[in-house]
Amino acid sequence: MKSLQTSVTHVNQKIKKQINRMNNLDFLRDQRDSYILTTEELNSVLLEPKLSDEIVGIVLDDKTIDHLSVGDILEKYEHFSKKQLMRIEKYILSHLNDHNLLFLSDLIDCANWNNIENDILFEFCLTTIKRRRSSPVVLSAILYVFEHMRIPQSNIVVPVLSRVVNNKTHYQDCQIIAAFCLFRITMNPKYLAYIKETIGLYGDMYEVLKNKMLLMDYNRSKRYFYYNSDDFYLATTNPTNQHGEYKKDD
Repeated sequence: MKSLQTSVTHVNQKIKKQINRMNNLDFLRDQRDSYILTTEELNSVLLEPKLSDEIVGIVLDDKTIDHLSVGDILEKYEHFSKKQLMRIEKYILSHLNDHNLLFLSDLIDCANWNNIENDILFEFCLTTIKRRRSSPVVLSAILYVFEHMRIPQSNIVVPVLSRVVNNKTHYQDCQIIAAFCLFRITMNPKYLAYIKETIGLYGDMYEVLKNKMLLMDYNRSKRYFYYNSDDFYLATTNPTNQHGEYKKDD
């Protein structure tokens, strides 16, 4: 019986130690060689109400955590301080030449969601949209440009986004988001027609558009005019009937 109690005590102590290690984020301090976080470890970081400057420094240390895990943290964590964001901005700018496009996409999303405005990053995103065709980094770049463009820059942005819509080598998710951005900037009904046609042919594109719209800041900043016609309502709300089929115009 004593042996059993000793065993149970040992197991309980081990579990308690593991819990404390997760709660204190000690697993980050213990890593030294491009470690990939487990789902549990990543969630522990994301649920932390306030990351210390020490922990943020560990995350941004290229020798500690794998870039994919770094990207997950930077993209998804919502409570960075202003001081930490200044450090993160420098980190993003120093990694724009990284060959991992998924990591680059996370960096741009981090800058976008945290409202990091930087002219170098803006120009990088424009160049990325021009040069690349089928990559998640293009979609992130489109959203960053749309959210952070200044009105006088529209004469530069519109041709770049138009090229995405008109070039069939681009992925459809990039095309429909580019068309939405163009519609919001120019209010040209041809882009609205493109959105409706694309949703009609490929129903899953509605989910892509809706999910990205929910993340956009333009509804809060109201930098663009609203278009309240029934046509736009159909293009930005679920255009299905009760049977789940696309609702065609009469």
